[in-house]
Amino acid sequence: MTETTTIPASHVIIDQQDSTGRIILSRPEALNAVSREMCEIIIKALLAWADDATVDRVLITAVPGRAFCAGGDVRSIIPLIEENPAYGDDYFATEYTLDVLITACPKPVITIANGLTMGGGAGLLVNAAYPVVTDAIDFSMPETAIGLFPDVAASLFYRRPPGAVGTFLGMTGWRIGAGDMIALGIVPHAVSAGAEDDLVSALISCPADNIPETLAEFHITPPESPVADAAGWINDHFSKPDPLSIRASLEGDDHPFAERARQALDTRCPLSIALTHRLLTDPALRAENVVDAIRLDYRLACRMLRHPDFISGVRAVLIDKHHQPVWQPASLDGVTNAMLDAIVTPENSPQLPLPERVGTVTL
Repeated sequence: MTETTTIPASHVIIDQQDSTGRIILSRPEALNAVSREMCEIIIKALLAWADDATVDRVLITAVPGRAFCAGGDVRSIIPLIEENPAYGDDYFATEYTLDVLITACPKPVITIANGLTMGGGAGLLVNAAYPVVTDAIDFSMPETAIGLFPDVAASLFYRRPPGAVGTFLGMTGWRIGAGDMIALGIVPHAVSAGAEDDLVSALISCPADNIPETLAEFHITPPESPVADAAGWINDHFSKPDPLSIRASLEGDDHPFAERARQALDTRCPLSIALTHRLLTDPALRAENVVDAIRLDYRLACRMLRHPDFISGVRAVLIDKHHQPVWQPASLDGVTNAMLDAIVTPENSPQLPLPERVGTVTL
């Protein structure tokens, strides 16, 4: 029996098909960007299914269109943050709690991402037990453009690629496709976009123990992985000890990636770039698991949203769209270690409120 509940205001469909709990993002006019309300609806469903014996797996997808999920709906919270930064704390607490529930859910979560997938959408994808991308995926963590940093446990999944490749991706917001996501170890499963509906049907009908075999039947190896192919060049530059050294190393290089990389480091938020570099290279910030990585993200996000760069960046890129943010400091040479230390220190840090348990799983 199938029971479907559609809540138009939340732009998410919660559905149970046989023993599969289904979550379908349905906000195509906003590229399925997840609002706080959408996160709350999904959280409620995951908590209910965790204790529901009639559900033995969860499947997250999106309605057909250009995007799986363009990220968190940060543009909608800027006016509220300008009035009271604590609203931003609440927003990130809700989004990050959802990421934790996806990874901690006692029922295996499968996410299939087709099309544009950025920021918060990456959290819905990569933190699942079975993350799947189609060959039409367009993936990035673009947060350095808005005065934030690659969050949703990117401090884990952007450390998976070899050498300094993850650091390069995070600092520049580089966009990658399915070939690179597989080759760099960010996700293990890729399928043809044209086979997504058949895969969904197969995942719903197969025994829960056969999910890995079902995914293997549909798996493809995308032919192109340009970032993985350029790993040697990336390591030559992005393994330098700090962002200023990286930028200096890129000067005069004529590699096909060089000009775009220089432009990214020259125009994105300097504080965000430097924080991202530290997040992805400092051994002291290496999390042991997704839950710890998300707790770290919350601490950093609460501090960054109180810095003027976040409001300026979101307004410039997503609201007013003039793409002329006012960064403070204005360039990489103005970022000091003391600034970064104040953001990453655990002393007097905000703590992410999480439920004690998710079904049989203790957090």
